[in-house]
Amino acid sequence: MTLNEYCEYIRNPLSNAKARVVIVPPGESSTTLRRFYQVRGSIELRLSDLVTENTWLPMPSEILERVFDAIKIKAANPEPVVLLGGSGYLGLLTEENRRSAIFALREWLDGATGREAVLLLQNVEGLGNILREVFANPRYRQGKQLIEIDSEQAMSSTDSEESERVAGRPEVMLVGKDLASYIPGSCETFQKYLRHTEDHPNGISMRRVVVASEGRELAGLSAAVRQVVSLRDFARVFYNLEDAALSEEALRWICERGKEGEKNALSETLKTLFFPQGEVSKRILRVFDESRGIEREAVLWLVKQISPKGSYLERIVAQEEVVVGNFRSAYVTGATEWLDDSSVYAVERRDAIQEADVPMSGMDIRQFITRCTSESTSRVAAWLNCGTDAERADLLRRCAVDGLVSNAVKAVYPEAAMYMNSDLVFGDLTLEEYFMEYRELKMAGRVTPEFYMRAQRVLPPESVQSRDAMVQRYASDGGCALLVVDAMGAEWLPMLVTLALKRNLGVDSVAICEAHLPTSTKFNNIHWPDVRCLQNIKRLDNIVHNGDEMHEVRRPEENLAAALNVIGGKVLPHVAEGLTRFERVLVTADHGSSRLAVLAWQAEPRLAQTLPCEAGAEIADWRYRERAAQGGCPPELEETLDGRHWVVRGYDRLPKSGGGQSFELHGGATLEERLVPVVVFSRTGQFVPKARTSGKRAQIVEKDDFDL
Repeated sequence: MTLNEYCEYIRNPLSNAKARVVIVPPGESSTTLRRFYQVRGSIELRLSDLVTENTWLPMPSEILERVFDAIKIKAANPEPVVLLGGSGYLGLLTEENRRSAIFALREWLDGATGREAVLLLQNVEGLGNILREVFANPRYRQGKQLIEIDSEQAMSSTDSEESERVAGRPEVMLVGKDLASYIPGSCETFQKYLRHTEDHPNGISMRRVVVASEGRELAGLSAAVRQVVSLRDFARVFYNLEDAALSEEALRWICERGKEGEKNALSETLKTLFFPQGEVSKRILRVFDESRGIEREAVLWLVKQISPKGSYLERIVAQEEVVVGNFRSAYVTGATEWLDDSSVYAVERRDAIQEADVPMSGMDIRQFITRCTSESTSRVAAWLNCGTDAERADLLRRCAVDGLVSNAVKAVYPEAAMYMNSDLVFGDLTLEEYFMEYRELKMAGRVTPEFYMRAQRVLPPESVQSRDAMVQRYASDGGCALLVVDAMGAEWLPMLVTLALKRNLGVDSVAICEAHLPTSTKFNNIHWPDVRCLQNIKRLDNIVHNGDEMHEVRRPEENLAAALNVIGGKVLPHVAEGLTRFERVLVTADHGSSRLAVLAWQAEPRLAQTLPCEAGAEIADWRYRERAAQGGCPPELEETLDGRHWVVRGYDRLPKSGGGQSFELHGGATLEERLVPVVVFSRTGQFVPKARTSGKRAQIVEKDDFDL
C-alpha cells in the first residue's frame, strides 16, 4: 500500500477503528504520515514520556504495560492515538528482546477493540522481517492491522538523496555517568534519545546516551549499541587511546584535556600543551623533567604518537619495556643499541640532554660509558658528545688505550682538539715538533724510549729569550696588566691561541721564553707593579701536585680532563675581564711541568732511573738538588747559572725520600718544564698563527748547539 492509499483509507469513514502497526520505509514517509495524523487531531503518545530511568532501560514487557496504561487513561478522548518512538526503542534491544516485544504487540492487537491506535515503525535493522514473521497470518494484513507502506515510486531528486542518506538508524553509544564529563560533545539520557528518534526519525548522527552505570554493561541491549562503562573503554573509543601502561589517573587527566580541546585531535591538544614551540625531539627530556606524576605518563604516551619518523626518540619509545619509570635512563643509555648509527642519532640525543640540563643525565651517562667500555673508540666517541666530565675522562682513557688522539675524539672534545692544534705558533720548527710529539704522548698516556732519550738531549734553541727579559719590556707600560698562570708550560700555547681567537680575543704577540732553573715558583718570581697584576691562577699547578681534587684519588684521565678545562674555564675569562680595565694583558707562567716525567717512572717497562747521589746527601726534590760540596755536575744533571743547584735533565729522578705520587712534576730541565708562553692580548690584536702546510712531520735533529 502506498502512503497516499493508506491516507485515503484512513480518511474513509467506513474504515474500522482498530489498533494497527504501520511499517514506514526510510525517508520522508514518517514525517508525512505524522503530519497527516496531526491534522486529523490525533493524540500523540510519546514513548519518551514513559521512559524516565537514567540507570537502566525498561524491557519490552514493562514498556508495553506503560503504553497500554497510558492508552487507557486517554480512553475518554475518542481521537486516534499515534504511538511514537517505537523504532528508536526497539533498535536498542537484542533480536530476542525485539522479537518478544513484537509478540506482545500482536497480543495487544488481538485484544484491542473499538479504538484507533497506530504504532509507527520504520523498517530498519531487520525489524520488518520480524514483523512479517510474527504477523504471518494473512488476517492481520487483510484486516489492516499490519500495514506496510511502499516506497514512493516517483520521487523528487531531493527525496531520492534523502532516502539514500537515511538508509540506517542513529548510532547509539551508552556511556557511564562518571565518564560523561569527558565526552567531547553533547550527551543524552534514554529519554532524550527516544525524543530525538521521535522528532527526527530519519537522523543518522551519533547519539551518546549517558547512564549511571557502576562499571557494568546493561543487559538486553543490542550488540550494535556500544556500551562504554570503564575508563579504559572510554579512552579507547573516544580518543583511540589504548596503552596498558597508563594509570587510571593519567587516563582521566588525558581525557579531561581532550574534552578541553575537543575541536582538535587529542595528540594535537597535548602537543600544544607540552610542546607549544614544537621541537619535540630536542625538548623531550626537559618537558619530561618539568612534568610531574600523571603528566609524565601523558608526555610519554604523546611522544609515542608524535615522535618524528626515523628519529632517535621514535626508536627509544618504540621499545615495549620503556615506561615512565625508566624512560629517562633508557633515552640516555639506549644508544648502546645504535652505536653504528651515530651520524643519524648522536646529535639529536646530545641536543635533548643539553636542553634538559646535562647534570640531570649524569648518572645515566656514566652507565652508558660503563656499558661501552669494551667497544671501540670509533663506535662510541660520537656518543660522548654532551661535554660532561665523565665523557671527557672516558675519551682520554680511550686515547691512552688506543695510543693516539683520533679524529673521532677531536670531533666531540673541542678542548682536546685545540690542545692538539698543529698551527705554527712556536716560531721554531724543532720546538713545534718536540711539543707536538710531547702532547701526543701525554694524551696517549705513554712514553717511548726514543722520546725518553730526546728529552735528555734537547736544549732550548739559542733564539729563545729569557721570560724575565720579555716581561720587563712591558712592565713600564701603564696600559698593560700581568696574568701569571702557575705551571702553564709551552705545551699550552697552541690551545691558548686557538681558543682565544675562537672567542674573538685579540692577540698582539706570541713568544716562547725560558724560565729560571730549577723550574719551581720560588726560583721564578716575576717582578711587576702590583696595581696592574691580575689574580694569579693556581689551578694548573694544583692539578700538577694534587690532581683534580686534593686528598682524593682520581684517575689520570680525570686529572687530564680537569687540566684541559683550565685555559677555557680560568685563563681566558681572566683575560677578557682584564681587557675591560686595561688595553693589554700579558699572560705568562712561572714554570711548566712534565706529565711524561711521571709516566716514565710509573709505566711498564719503567724507563726512568733513580740517579745516584753521594753518601749523606740531603735531597729535597725529585727534579733538582743543591750542588754537591765536592766534584763537578754529572752529565745527567744541568747546573744553574748561579751554580747553586743541579737540575735533572730528562725524566730520571733524584732519590728523594717520602712523598706521594703527583700527576705531573716540575723543577727539572726538560723543555716542557723550562719553556713558558708569553702572550700579549689586546682589544685590537691581529695575530693569526700559520697553518701547517704539510702533514709530513720533520725529523727532530739534535744540532750541535742542542747537544750536551
